[in-house]
Amino acid sequence: MAPIRVGLIGLGATTPVIGPGSWAVAAHLASFVPSPHYEIVAVCNSTVESARRSIEYHKLPSTVKAYGNAEDLAKDPNVDLVSVCVVVTSHYKVAKPALLAKKQVFVEWPLGASLAEAEELAQLAREAKVKTIVGAQFRADPALVKLKELIDSGAIGRVTSTEAQVSSSFLPPDVFMAGATYFLDFKSGGNEFYIMLGHFLEGFLYVMGDFATVKSSLSVQYPLTKIVNFETDEVVDPAYPKTAPDHMFVHGMLNNGAIASVTYHRTPQLIDKNVRWVISGTEGEIEFTTKGGQVQMGNNERVIRIRTTKDEEARVVEWTADAPAHVECVQSLGRNTANLYEAFAQGYKNVPDFEDGLRLHRLLDRIAKDAGPEFA
Repeated sequence: MAPIRVGLIGLGATTPVIGPGSWAVAAHLASFVPSPHYEIVAVCNSTVESARRSIEYHKLPSTVKAYGNAEDLAKDPNVDLVSVCVVVTSHYKVAKPALLAKKQVFVEWPLGASLAEAEELAQLAREAKVKTIVGAQFRADPALVKLKELIDSGAIGRVTSTEAQVSSSFLPPDVFMAGATYFLDFKSGGNEFYIMLGHFLEGFLYVMGDFATVKSSLSVQYPLTKIVNFETDEVVDPAYPKTAPDHMFVHGMLNNGAIASVTYHRTPQLIDKNVRWVISGTEGEIEFTTKGGQVQMGNNERVIRIRTTKDEEARVVEWTADAPAHVECVQSLGRNTANLYEAFAQGYKNVPDFEDGLRLHRLLDRIAKDAGPEFA
């Protein structure tokens, strides 16, 4: 089968480190290059010159075309899939031309900078009748897939309740990188609430189903942030104001009748686990934990333990990545992105699309509105 021809939007001429433009390198480029299912045929940045620099920097074939706007990329008949890896505030404007041109589209999470943008992108995808992917990479994590299999198989009977405690180890809570201060602004649509909590919640919805009722509390415990240029270690701003919440409590009833609680917090130092998620049922209990990294990246230690009414003590559930060599060779930061692209190419069911992204946007909108007028 011929490879899927990709037009990549937002590829920086940089190494795969933390910083603007690096995620497309660490996750998307790293997934495409070794895969037999994909071929990069075009790169689109803010200018043609920028796209050419990225093509040359990453030593892509000379046949790869350089574009300076999303409209020209969308007109390229040799592009099958457009992958959007830019800041969330630009997702809508660069994804829309591809949908109007009836291209397959991958948009990193969040789908849009607002619920309205997500709704329109999902509607355009429906009208175009094209396959889409939203970059909620936690869905493709093999440990999460195993967890869903256990729940769906009735391993602990009927689910009665679930509680998840989530924290991020992504930088100290009062420090952030220069050039990406939008992450500190709640209204930007790309911050801890939408990205960190959102990534976990997409996996949560995949396993548990949606919330029937929601109550929430959101809080900014670190209102001032030190902005640092990580390349020079220069403090650009010692007290940049932050409006995005860093502590979040969500609870309610699920559609399946179970009661649920999800909490997210930031701390200068974790005791141990980034995620501790317990699912209780009529026949036992399952614990899912991660240590280090972010759930969507696949660069963390993941452990599943179960104890049923038939077990004298809890036991570890074995799970395997069972991925081909071209996925396993991707470094840990981009591993779940590679899993997601592999699943898409193979036609697997656990690929989140724009409808899944819209469902998550709607849940986050409910959570924000319930938390108070400052977040509505």
